[in-house]
Amino acid sequence: MTYRLDPAMFKRTFSFEEYLEYVKELVSKGLSSGPVQSEKNTHLTKLNFQRLKRVFRTLQLTDKIIEITKNVQSEMFWVIIIESWCGDGSQNLPFMEAISRLTDKIRFQIILRDENLEIMDQFLTNGTRSIPKLICFDPNTYDVAGTWGPRPAGAIDLVKTLIKDPEVTKEMRGEAVQRWYLENKGEQLQSEMYSLIEEWDAELMGRKLTEVH
Repeated sequence: MTYRLDPAMFKRTFSFEEYLEYVKELVSKGLSSGPVQSEKNTHLTKLNFQRLKRVFRTLQLTDKIIEITKNVQSEMFWVIIIESWCGDGSQNLPFMEAISRLTDKIRFQIILRDENLEIMDQFLTNGTRSIPKLICFDPNTYDVAGTWGPRPAGAIDLVKTLIKDPEVTKEMRGEAVQRWYLENKGEQLQSEMYSLIEEWDAELMGRKLTEVH
């Protein structure tokens, strides 16, 4: 059964610029998004605010991702689920925004996980509410075409390896993943998004042709 994602379910949505302003305000108040306020979450929110701005300012899109995105034929609605303390989100969100800006076929919005658990729980990763999670759906029928997240495959493999080492703490894993992002410079994410955009475009076009006939 095709899952249908109704935008009316969203508690609150942000454009990329609105999200930056929201996180900036959280930082100024010493807060984080979500119901759990802790020193750790507020510290991560502050770090991520700087990362969001830096990554968006310095990222470089590949020729391949530019070409395929500019040639998208189907209208797509992308929604990314995130929280301000999410380190993976701060690295991947800017690329999603930059890619979506390449075409008027893609509409892109951001929602917060803990405000939208009804939606989040439809897109669990191994039974967990892992973020960021990108959902692509048809803006006319609201049928979901596919998802991405919470990390590029290389970062996922790194975490799996580090988890097996009892001497590596959660904080150490987080630092290692951030180093991976710095070294990879969004290359693997863009490679994965290239394949997904091609797949989603074909699927949405196929559905449209089916409806016509």
